[in-house]
Amino acid sequence: MSSFKLSLGIIFISALLIGYLIWSKPLPEVDLQEIVPLKVLIGTVQRQDIYPFETVTGRLNPQKTAKLHFEVSGVVQKRLAEPGMKVSAGDFLISLEQADYQDQLVQAQASLVIETQTQQRDRELLQLGSKNLALQKKELRRLEQIAERNLIAHSKVDEMRQRVFDLQAEVARLQAAEAMSGARIQQQQSRVDSAQRNFDRTQLQAPFDGVVNEVLVEQGDYVNVNQMALSIINVDSLDVQLDIRGELAQGLRMGHSVQVTQAGQMLSGEIVALQADPDMSTNTHSVRVRVSGESLYAGALAQVRLPLAAQMSALVIPVTAVLNQYGSAYVYMLEDNRVNLQEVKVGKRVANQYVVLDGLQEGQQIVMRDVVALANQQVVTVQY
Repeated sequence: MSSFKLSLGIIFISALLIGYLIWSKPLPEVDLQEIVPLKVLIGTVQRQDIYPFETVTGRLNPQKTAKLHFEVSGVVQKRLAEPGMKVSAGDFLISLEQADYQDQLVQAQASLVIETQTQQRDRELLQLGSKNLALQKKELRRLEQIAERNLIAHSKVDEMRQRVFDLQAEVARLQAAEAMSGARIQQQQSRVDSAQRNFDRTQLQAPFDGVVNEVLVEQGDYVNVNQMALSIINVDSLDVQLDIRGELAQGLRMGHSVQVTQAGQMLSGEIVALQADPDMSTNTHSVRVRVSGESLYAGALAQVRLPLAAQMSALVIPVTAVLNQYGSAYVYMLEDNRVNLQEVKVGKRVANQYVVLDGLQEGQQIVMRDVVALANQQVVTVQY
């Protein structure tokens, strides 16, 4: 029993001794290493001429669009056009039944012929009447001379005088008829022209080379005046329709060449329409930019690069030099071997540069990139 207690005592003392040795062991020394300064690229704030631009998105529309309708009513007799069909200027597309309009034209032409023949008859009668009147006047003068010598009765002279008066009235009537016949012929010619136009209007023709976009009538349909029948578009060229603010409109001119991008494809466009007075409701100017329709399709979106007013000798810095935090812009300026955070005011971005409005001066040195990794007053190694 005493030996058991002795063993427990030895174990307890050993445990205390081991615990003391572990507790009193000295801690290892910390190896403090000096932080290597971050390398930064330093550049100088400079002035240069800036030609800013802005990209505006618009929709591609056909250069020409025609919505064709009949100017006369009738039943559709032939439908020669289908959507997607290519047509040339003057091609017949849809026609109405023409019998009624043909009859009206024939009647008007016949009336014109009758009126023309009547005019010719009146002219010939006038010529004959005028000659006869001249002869009768001459005979009247001869009889008057004979009557003065009492060789014939005065009643014969009176009869001749009455005959001359009747001939004068007939000549006057024929002269009036001949004068009025010209106006009647013009009137009848107008009816013929109107009937001819109505007859021609029974057929719709393509006004230009293009593609049929839609057809809205079928054979046998009755169409009314001004009812739309079909539409044609020309996609050899396409127009980008834009609505822009006044600042952009001021820098544009008719005929200016601008850059157009559609689905990654770079194209050259020309300004073909520019609204000078803005729309009162939106205060925007309507602009159309024309591009070649090759490899493009109507309805697609395109981006147009429009120039702004040039800024000469502007103070500029790279976009990569600007740190945007809390709604403000900052740059890191180099002072000795440290960087100092400086708030700046920048204008519009032009390509990969910002125009500096305030906060920097020409010739100052700033960090050009990787500004997110820096901290204010951080020691750096300069790289130019």
